[in-house]
Amino acid sequence: MAIKHHFLLALLTLSIICVGTSSGSALLTDIAQQTDNQKSPSIIFFLPKERPQTGVGWEITTTSGEAELALAKHLVNIGAKEYVAWWCPHCHKQKLLFGKEAYQIINDSIKVECDKRGINPHPDLCKAAKVPGVPTWVINGHQYSGVQNLKDLAKASSYMGDMNFRYIQDIKHLISS
Repeated sequence: MAIKHHFLLALLTLSIICVGTSSGSALLTDIAQQTDNQKSPSIIFFLPKERPQTGVGWEITTTSGEAELALAKHLVNIGAKEYVAWWCPHCHKQKLLFGKEAYQIINDSIKVECDKRGINPHPDLCKAAKVPGVPTWVINGHQYSGVQNLKDLAKASSYMGDMNFRYIQDIKHLISS
């Protein structure tokens, strides 16, 4: 395997920073503290330490940058849908990748809650869309199941804007075979 970003690999091995929410409900592992000028994304790891708030889920503890906001608006504009369940840790990880502000745009416009106990539930739409599990994105008639890195969502949706996303879900995008 060839490492594309030697600096990121070194950073990963030297500085794993754990940040818990004020309620202790989640654990985020970042390869570095994120700043607005930083070009390298941080890795998100979500491990729930307590039950989600009924009907809502866990608090989104990451913040959005301009790229996340622009992608969220683009997904709304093209009519994408995200099928989720409030209790799903994978769905929450997807929220963390977008950050609180960008995910609010998705939540208000294109999120479809599949659990009848959630806020504004639409289990009938989830069944009609034949989603195999949550989270599932439907973009331009194609389904993408599981947590998606934002660059993958950008590619699937033909997004051409800012791709300086703050977070990724794993290091597989930093390593090539």
